[in-house]
Amino acid sequence: MGEEKVNPSYEPGGVPVRRCRTLSESCEGPEKTGSLKRAASPARTVSVHPFEPGELDVAILREMYRSGKVTLSGIDPRLNATRVARSLHVGRARVAARLKWWKESGFVRKYAVWLNPALIGWHGAWAGVQVDHHRSKDALFRRLALVDGVVSAMDFVGPWVSVALVAPDPETLQRRLDLIRHLVGVTDIEGPVPWRIAEPKRPLTPLEIRIVRALRAEPAATLSAIARRVGISTRTMTRKYSELVESLAVWFVPILDFTALTHPVVSLNVKVDSDLDRATLSRRIRSRFPLTLDFGSTGIGPDLPPQELQFFVTLPSAASLEELEQFVESIDGVRTIDSYIMIRIYDYPVWFDQHLETISRDLASGSRARGRKSR
Repeated sequence: MGEEKVNPSYEPGGVPVRRCRTLSESCEGPEKTGSLKRAASPARTVSVHPFEPGELDVAILREMYRSGKVTLSGIDPRLNATRVARSLHVGRARVAARLKWWKESGFVRKYAVWLNPALIGWHGAWAGVQVDHHRSKDALFRRLALVDGVVSAMDFVGPWVSVALVAPDPETLQRRLDLIRHLVGVTDIEGPVPWRIAEPKRPLTPLEIRIVRALRAEPAATLSAIARRVGISTRTMTRKYSELVESLAVWFVPILDFTALTHPVVSLNVKVDSDLDRATLSRRIRSRFPLTLDFGSTGIGPDLPPQELQFFVTLPSAASLEELEQFVESIDGVRTIDSYIMIRIYDYPVWFDQHLETISRDLASGSRARGRKSR
């Protein structure tokens, strides 16, 4: 089985896990650091006026996720404002202004470019990690970077954090969770909840690896700029980019800071009876709380039973949390709910960098072997 590896870099990003009812705790996490010294709170890029989300923002997000639901495979950040505006039947300038405000307010810190782990036969999962005190999170986020396979983390108000990991098999995943369990300040782990991942239709080609490497270096660059960096035409780049996105070989995951918003965002997990379907429940929640997004559970997402549903709800204020819980609990067919106030996502890019190079070396060695055979 071998000894667990640790990542050689410390670059502190995820998905929801545990209930919190109060906004009274401060849960600041670390900024990027090259050592295990205590890091300061992350540098904020929030504008003077925090970003106030509205129904147009939720509609834009649905459009950018393409399926209309939040999914693990992320969004298409290059879906231009003109196409989004045309689909939503609003002016392009309004869409462009909102996208600009997302970035300038600090809500969208960046887009992380992830490889589909299934490209190398790996699997993914989320686990909930509980700490003894919210002040322990600062050190936890730094130490998570030492655990091989940790790719992101979501911070919540209170003692819970959600960690996303990838591993080649369940046994390796369990060993990595055991490593996290023994980190200083960790008191409990829930899960893991495995990911349901659609298999890529084919492996990456050498050109596509160069494109992915360029996209990871400059995830917000235009396709023409990426084409120049790779040394191909814009037309070829556009075609290849579409193939990578449509085949689910590459995921664009937004790294978000919810503290840049004027309103709290809640991850709402709901268990329902078998006769209450997702569409009906989603309509009921949106009728009272219109700034609601579904979390997709088909194709790519958490491998949960059909009776376990998840939503992201932007509330008018922290005081509205109790109203949300009481309203959802009153819906016929709802059995239990859990709610978690989201703070921010942390991104750990080392695993993707390492395995992109591994795929590249494997392709190169395969090409050399085929060349020797042909001679």
